[in-house]
Amino acid sequence: MIFLMSMNIPDIIFFILLLAAIIFYIIAAGKKKYFGSTIIAYLLLILVTSIVAICLMKAGVRNNLFLFHIYTPIEYTILGLLYRNAVAGTLLKKIITTSIPFFIVLSIVFSAFVQKTDENNSFTTIIESLLILSWSLFYLREVLLLQQVTHLHRFPMFWICVGILFYFTGSLITEGMLNYLIKHSLPLARRMYNIGYIFKYLLFILLMIGAWCQIAFKAT
Repeated sequence: MIFLMSMNIPDIIFFILLLAAIIFYIIAAGKKKYFGSTIIAYLLLILVTSIVAICLMKAGVRNNLFLFHIYTPIEYTILGLLYRNAVAGTLLKKIITTSIPFFIVLSIVFSAFVQKTDENNSFTTIIESLLILSWSLFYLREVLLLQQVTHLHRFPMFWICVGILFYFTGSLITEGMLNYLIKHSLPLARRMYNIGYIFKYLLFILLMIGAWCQIAFKAT
């Protein structure tokens, strides 16, 4: 409670929705669907990274951007595994599997030589967003064309995919402009950063809908 009281309102809403999403997926974990443990791992990654970032700021560390150089390849690995397990096409599975070590190496190279650990890693975030958006769209196309589900609105992975799709669309827009705005207008950069909260909230809400579908409906 003290931790929440020391934060601003957008951060408080962020943590409330994040914790609610984790609880939803823990409840839904009894259904033993392949995506449950993966989403829990993803949400815990967000939770731990966010808490550490805030604690470092409270401790007087002026630059915590190195955390996100670590966070981004782990995030892509988790979501890449999610989509690898979700898609049916063998070729697409292989492409996604191969992309994971490729992205990890690319992230290390970019952190070492392009945007170092004391800078915002916008380039790797943009590449990650484009890749995740591609897997999301391929997966939705596959679901619609192969008619894998009868009631799409009851299908948990549909809501998970839509949440990820919205979040990384927002990430692509905000990260694409953030570094430019930081150099030219800090007030505008702060506004752009705050807009990112909307996409985070939307992600957690849609993930919770997915968990609720898993809890409420026996057949998808």
